[in-house]
Amino acid sequence: MRLCVLGNGSLFLGFDAEAKTREIFWPVVGLANHVGEGARNICLIWYDGTFHRTGGTSWHTQARYGEGMCFDWAFKHKQLPLSVEMSDCVDPYNPLWARAISLNIKSTGKVCLYFRQHYHLGENTASECGFFDAKAGRLYHYKGHHWVAITVTPEHRLDAENPVYTARGAVAKMRDGGVQLVPETGGVYGNSIDHGLIESIYSVTCEGHGGATVNTLKATYFVAFGATRQEADLRLDEALQLGFEGIRRRSAKYWATKLGRDRRGCFYTTSVKLITTHCDAGGGILASCDTDIMGDFRDHYRYVWPRDAAMCASSLINSKLPEYGRRYLAFCAQTLSQDGYFWQRYRPDGTRGSGWHSPDLPSGELPIQEDEVALSLITALEYLDQTHDLGFIHEIYPTFVEKAARFIEGYRTQDGFLVKPSFDLWEERRGIFSFTQAVSAAALMVAARIAWLLHKRDFTEFCEASCELVQGLYSNLSNDEFGFCRGMVSPTLSVDWTEDSSLFMIPILLAKIEELCHKVPGLTATKRLESLLRRLEPRSITTWNRLEKALMVSTGPEPNGIARYKGDWYWRPEGSHDLPGNPWFVTTAWYLISGYLLRLLDKAEIITWLNWFRKHSLGSGILPEQVDGFTGAPLSVGPLVWSHSAYIDLVNLIQGKSSPDTKPEVPKIRRKRRNSDIQGE
Repeated sequence: MRLCVLGNGSLFLGFDAEAKTREIFWPVVGLANHVGEGARNICLIWYDGTFHRTGGTSWHTQARYGEGMCFDWAFKHKQLPLSVEMSDCVDPYNPLWARAISLNIKSTGKVCLYFRQHYHLGENTASECGFFDAKAGRLYHYKGHHWVAITVTPEHRLDAENPVYTARGAVAKMRDGGVQLVPETGGVYGNSIDHGLIESIYSVTCEGHGGATVNTLKATYFVAFGATRQEADLRLDEALQLGFEGIRRRSAKYWATKLGRDRRGCFYTTSVKLITTHCDAGGGILASCDTDIMGDFRDHYRYVWPRDAAMCASSLINSKLPEYGRRYLAFCAQTLSQDGYFWQRYRPDGTRGSGWHSPDLPSGELPIQEDEVALSLITALEYLDQTHDLGFIHEIYPTFVEKAARFIEGYRTQDGFLVKPSFDLWEERRGIFSFTQAVSAAALMVAARIAWLLHKRDFTEFCEASCELVQGLYSNLSNDEFGFCRGMVSPTLSVDWTEDSSLFMIPILLAKIEELCHKVPGLTATKRLESLLRRLEPRSITTWNRLEKALMVSTGPEPNGIARYKGDWYWRPEGSHDLPGNPWFVTTAWYLISGYLLRLLDKAEIITWLNWFRKHSLGSGILPEQVDGFTGAPLSVGPLVWSHSAYIDLVNLIQGKSSPDTKPEVPKIRRKRRNSDIQGE
């Protein structure tokens, strides 16, 4: 998991709890990680004849997000008079990373600071080259169109009498043990250039004259990326001209302008920024760039799932950041299949990603998740309602909106009253699911609204098809006694009454349909829809109560979140047979949002639950996918942008519609994490 991620749409950085760089993506977020697994991209300190690495059990660590795309670290050694203050910042406009470090020490001799680079440019270990240009004071790594330019600048007023400052870079093959560090002297041994599987070190040394005490050593580490050396150098020149504080101020101003207000330590704005770090400039929104999940099966979460991505795009749109939604919708128009559906997931460059949906299906059925295209259609209307950008929607209408709606309209069975079988929201089983039915009905009403605004004749049949799916939801997938079933599972299409948290989404989707009934006037279908929706509301309440009882994880004095479904196996802890599954952040948010819409929970109860999200985040404010049902420990990947999206939706709901110049604010909750070396606000 990652304690910190930073990014700007072309450059993404991920750091673990020791401030070690674990991910670098450029120029496409999530495509190729230039940091190899187990690579030693760390800062080292040579003090009193010993090398020290920041973080870990020997240090007290504090870490939190600052204003803009910045992150602040504070490390204090538990035994030695040694502390480190460090800040990382990514420039909002260029692929530039700056790290400012201040060593607070007491030494009468030499003190050294080392920056170690161990890249796998292009996410492979072959053919890389690195060299140190002593005249320019710059260290380079390159392979093909990937160039990394590095330099370190010390603060010239060091706290020592006539200090001597030296800096150098060295490169060496990993086969030969990499760059060598000598404990007795702090010396660095390597080559000025090397190739293959290599690493490099940029060292900064400070020595007080005549045995004078050195109390501080301050330096700034600049890293610039480019397709050529010239391009990387130009960006590094700009970084040096701005300095760390200039980059920090530029980042803070940029994000204050975008967010309206960017409060340091605000969980809401941190969540917004965390999602944007996973938004590639080409429109793809990655589920998570945390590569710890790779493991033995050699795959990851670095994909655009249209399911997650659509919800994240909608969250950003409703947080007054519609440009991310526009880019995602353009991505959808480019990747949608000729027949109007999405494959399971995509790489961030728009190519089809790996998957596990079996193609061995009956004639006329597809190995897809129909809810993904439906959710993305809903995002299109969210964007239009926020921006009134009818010109862009008209532009993507034939390539995305109409094509997707035509597919949903045609991919039906039972005389049009049920969707055809597809995979469920959790990508685990095939069938006709109540959530898929409801979201498809909502998507068709969205398409009807857009067609009506564009004076397209399609709106009549889209509305009629939506009405038929709502009728099927009422007649085939629910009853008055139990509410909504999970669905009808293939191949027998027998009714499955397993409690599934996706059913919490149905009243949210039905509310969207009801709202749109008043915005597509003059149709008899809307009258039938309104009648059906009134009859479905009691079933929504029955379902909500049934799900709450079955899926609430209660392993302590207070409720501990909502599981995905009863009997969930994913990351299930040992001895947890009495639990429905682990609590997920997205499912807990859906429970709260639907409860609020159904008037089963009030605003005060929701605000109390916001503390649960904060309590179970990592110390810096990052939300994982789920937490252990017994211990509350984070599980799977972190951050999962879907978790942050759900939290943002929850806050936006209880704050109501904000004016364009303001952002929802929630009470700041101050806490300390117990049994952890990392503390944050």
